[in-house]
Amino acid sequence: MANITPKRLFYAAIVVLWIVTTALLLFRHYGLNQAAHYAADKNIFSEELYKGQWMGLYYKGEKTGYSHRKVEKAGDGYKISEQTKMRLNVMNVQKDMETFTAAYLGPDMKLRSFDFMLNSDVTMNIKGRVEGKNLKVSMETAGTKSEQMIALKDEPSLNLSLIPNILDGGIKTGKKLSMSIIDPLTMTRERIFVEVEGKERIMSMNVMREVFRLRGSFKGIEFSVWLTEKGEVLREESPLGFVLIKETEADAIQLGNPSVDIIAQVAVPFNLKLPYDTKYLRVKLSGVDLKVLELDGGRQNLRGDVLEIKKEEIQSSLHRRVAGATKSKVESLKSPEEYLKDTMFIQSKDSEIISMAKEIVRDEKDALKKARLLYVWVYRNIRKTPAITIPIATEVLKSRRGDCNEHTTLYAALARAAGIPTRIALGLTY
Repeated sequence: MANITPKRLFYAAIVVLWIVTTALLLFRHYGLNQAAHYAADKNIFSEELYKGQWMGLYYKGEKTGYSHRKVEKAGDGYKISEQTKMRLNVMNVQKDMETFTAAYLGPDMKLRSFDFMLNSDVTMNIKGRVEGKNLKVSMETAGTKSEQMIALKDEPSLNLSLIPNILDGGIKTGKKLSMSIIDPLTMTRERIFVEVEGKERIMSMNVMREVFRLRGSFKGIEFSVWLTEKGEVLREESPLGFVLIKETEADAIQLGNPSVDIIAQVAVPFNLKLPYDTKYLRVKLSGVDLKVLELDGGRQNLRGDVLEIKKEEIQSSLHRRVAGATKSKVESLKSPEEYLKDTMFIQSKDSEIISMAKEIVRDEKDALKKARLLYVWVYRNIRKTPAITIPIATEVLKSRRGDCNEHTTLYAALARAAGIPTRIALGLTY
């Protein structure tokens, strides 16, 4: 097994979290929703969708998974499902991940409910049901259940997906689309952009076909889709070298043992060794759209592609003298409630989380000292190992293992339970 150093683990954590969220969401934008387009236009589904469509997933030329999309009758409506399986080499350890999504539509093609399952290092089940303009969501993992009600501006419908909207009114070069979508993994709204660049001839299942090439952007990450006039996806390319290709079932389900280590492929070499007492850093950034990243503000200053970072002195920035006594700055926040919330992933009101937070901080009253006690406990008690999952605080507390995502999620829950307003920030650190 590879030697898991903090630096390698950090690379793994960032990559794995991206894979589980962004990659799956990009690949999912088509399958479940194309059917609604056909049904709305023809009042029936195409024969191909009833039979199901298979696509092979490749990484750097190696077979690493597949996707299966299918339509079935369900009562007076329809069930549209997609199964995805991925096998990855993460720091020379084979990791398997499987997802299953099922959407249930009424005869009017409007979304009634959905089921989502993620099976990897942890099994997660999420169910959603539309109630008017609200989406009631329940999640279960490791025996822990939680619920959340999400207010929607519009009544959700699968016909609001990417491909159907591109096809609506005809597909042509130069057509652009911007839309908001819901990620069932994180229950957040994200914006996706797509443009039809033009026609191309590509080989698909040994047949040369003329199709449209679409270029899209999701949270600053670009992807490409090759699409027929009828909405059939023949190929998808996403960042980090992932490619989906239309295949037969027999070809799609053939999985090997990937030799390419995904962490080694994306790790950015750093040839400097900074002294511990470094207080200022100036770096030039390239290879990413800086506009979509929150880099400018606080102790960071972004000018063009040059980022300046000043070391933050925790003691002086968090404390101020009030009437001769030290008082934590966090106590003076105007709206601390936002950062004390109990959520589906940061369960700060869970009885076991609360009990552990009390055990760690004991009678300590100072916010900074409590924060440090929690930090030390999480660092010492959570085994450092890459995990392919969506981090959930209660599960991390039980398993006592994970990468920086699991460490951060558990810390946020414990800190909130201890009365310290806390938010999670994703980024790089040295």
